[in-house]
Amino acid sequence: MRPIALLSLITLAIVTSASVARDIEKLDILGEKYPRAFFFRASEGTMGGRYRDYEVWEKTFNRLSGIMGKCLDEEVPGRETQNPEYFTRFKKNHPTQAVLLHFNGNARDPRYHTEKYYAGHWVYRKAAVVLSDIPAEGGETDIKVDNARLFRDVCGRYQTSKDDIALFGITAEGKHDWNHCEQVQLVSRDLKKGTIRVRRGCYGTKPLRFTAQEARAAAHRVEGPWGRKSNLMWFYNYMPDCPKDADGKTCTDHLVDDLAEWFGPGGKLAAFDGLEFDVLHHGVRGDTDGDGLEDNGIRDGINQYGNGVFHFLTALRARMGNNFVIQADGALGPGGVRSQRGWGLLNGIESEGFPNLRDYAFEDWSGGLNRHFFWRENARRPVFNYVNHKWSQPVEGKPGMKTRPDVPFSRHRLALAACQFFDAAVCYSFPPKSDVDGLFGVWDELRCGTDNTLGWLGRPEGEAVQLATRELNLTKNAKVSAVASPDGLTRFAVKGVPVDGSDLFVTVTMKGDPLTGCPSEMARFATVGLSGGAIDLLREAPVEKGIKLRGPGPETDVDRETGARVSFGRVTIDGVSLRSAGIHPPYRGGKGYVYWARDVEIPDDAVLSFSLGMSWLAPERSDGIWFKVFVAELKGGTVGDYKKVFEEDTNAHEWQPHKVDLAAYAGKRVRLKFVGDCGPKNNTTTDQGSWGNVRILTGRSDESAITPYAEYMTWVNGRFFTSTFQFHDIRSKKVDLLLSIEGTEPVEIQSVTAHAASSVMYRVFENGLVIANPGRKPQTVRLDRVSPGRTYRRFKGTPKQDPRTNNGQPVGRSVTLGERDALFLVRVR
Repeated sequence: MRPIALLSLITLAIVTSASVARDIEKLDILGEKYPRAFFFRASEGTMGGRYRDYEVWEKTFNRLSGIMGKCLDEEVPGRETQNPEYFTRFKKNHPTQAVLLHFNGNARDPRYHTEKYYAGHWVYRKAAVVLSDIPAEGGETDIKVDNARLFRDVCGRYQTSKDDIALFGITAEGKHDWNHCEQVQLVSRDLKKGTIRVRRGCYGTKPLRFTAQEARAAAHRVEGPWGRKSNLMWFYNYMPDCPKDADGKTCTDHLVDDLAEWFGPGGKLAAFDGLEFDVLHHGVRGDTDGDGLEDNGIRDGINQYGNGVFHFLTALRARMGNNFVIQADGALGPGGVRSQRGWGLLNGIESEGFPNLRDYAFEDWSGGLNRHFFWRENARRPVFNYVNHKWSQPVEGKPGMKTRPDVPFSRHRLALAACQFFDAAVCYSFPPKSDVDGLFGVWDELRCGTDNTLGWLGRPEGEAVQLATRELNLTKNAKVSAVASPDGLTRFAVKGVPVDGSDLFVTVTMKGDPLTGCPSEMARFATVGLSGGAIDLLREAPVEKGIKLRGPGPETDVDRETGARVSFGRVTIDGVSLRSAGIHPPYRGGKGYVYWARDVEIPDDAVLSFSLGMSWLAPERSDGIWFKVFVAELKGGTVGDYKKVFEEDTNAHEWQPHKVDLAAYAGKRVRLKFVGDCGPKNNTTTDQGSWGNVRILTGRSDESAITPYAEYMTWVNGRFFTSTFQFHDIRSKKVDLLLSIEGTEPVEIQSVTAHAASSVMYRVFENGLVIANPGRKPQTVRLDRVSPGRTYRRFKGTPKQDPRTNNGQPVGRSVTLGERDALFLVRVR
């Protein structure tokens, strides 16, 4: 394997071929007046309907400080027809408003300007060996393969798509022959015959001849389609060792060329201020080197795909110069581990929803704050972070459906208030009701209600303040200790922190060396977790997980091609959300069981506690999963014989609590093995099951005295950064804190503090005050203490939003905020 060059960001002497007269420093949205706000993708709907006329469209979207939308057809066809013209004209008429492109950073519609790209410039799934000769003929061809299950004839966002597949020769080194490749489309598959039927010579390629046993078929790694008329999108291969075409260019080279051309002199986007990469993952799943196996972009244990994305951003920044806005998603996934890590290169991030897309309950308030404050400190200047205000929640009983939840105005205010604390701009996919004049709605908090004044808060007069830090530090005498970790993490623990009340606010100030083999600017993912009164078996990765098919043979790793699954997160059943291990037994290529295991020291008088649950379809369609628990003693690192201590068959769509006495293992180190078997009938229909709240209770503790485990994320780099963590639902008298940092490189912890309080936040502005209560109980704030010598009133809200709260009335020395609520107040004097 040839070495992979690693890029470290240095001070770049920018020489750009995309020399266009821009001055992003003068954009209103980067000025000193708050709130900062712009219109999101509603502005891109210029085709037909009410926005057919430019003047109507301009009147609608010339009411904040900018616009962002799709103006190319790389993802959604039709956006290029009129949007570049409208957006360019808008920029000329309003030079201080931001005009930004929304562009998919992961993937591209292969029908959109991919002629220059090479077969090796895309990511593929696991390949199948071709077992029959393939003639160089057009039309449709049946191809026998060694595993037809690798291909999907029902896939995509709407379950109406079929795989795009590449046919390759095989080189002497066992790699895909990139120079002998044909792109085809799956028509159908016959699992009994082991064949796939494909449409030949697609996406600009010609039918080629392939020889049995000397060729492979590999489906593209795809996403989407992101529209009913859109196509599946092929993932870019950002690997530093991405195959080069005949001109010596990688995928990154061509993509940088494309963007420089579009935004450069004479380009259709030359008037734009920059772009936001909607999704630009730090990792990928698939085959990146063409050996037919899914390496997921990992080389020698290092995420080289993530390094390649950093390489791409470095090249793009060098090409486009400093006077160009570049942003990317910074809150991908529940925890954000896949989020963008281009610090020093990107001007900022998008947070799609705050705290994230599926969290209108604000469980991850702390993670959301940490992400944005860290990016504010480490992004390229001028910093331009923003929150796209929206939430998308799954609807139980309606698979695949997502809807705007019916949440009170207080939750909207809380999200908008958070942006004022970490200096982020606001746009929104959740508009309020249309204005009285019929124009696209604007949130009252962004324009002072009926005053309709942008930037009405004015300049911030200091940083946001967390009131909880003024309370007694409960960790004053506590010690931080290192914890052994077999899973490639650096762990620390602070045990026995006394608690008084149901809320605990924690701060951690730390820094750490960069991950080995990664650019020095790339921070490390970290979490801080809390639990009390029990040992939580879901708070760390399992020591092993796997499957066992019926018949002879050993247990093996979980193979996604079998349909088996073990995943960790939160599962909601009948409205109750629990931290869970979600499972599904294997059902493709064989039936059997799936399992996961944890090693643990068993305390005296211990009880294993957990809840079992099944999917909403299980009661009607499933014969149930056999849930089983086995225990084996660990001696000298050797796992002894397993003994079954629990077995239950259920198909109920409800959380069913169970307890298992472990007194026989007190004082011993054991391996607990949690098994989900499809049962003696081998029926795997709708066998989605969950192990919820898997814990070991100490001293036969009552559930009411157990603090559920919770954890929130942050980032760690070479500079000290203080992260904050708000925990609710504290039930035990003492709690343990567990710090987990990606990698095993050195980490220095400067301080850890804990305060028995819910963190009300506030920030004082020259013309107003913003206060937020992320807690689960009402909180009263003394305004004469947080902003002495000043008086305030509520602004007068518009009739269609929340005029009851925003009633224009003065407030006194104190104000009470409801649970998960916020207030924007106007300064009177």
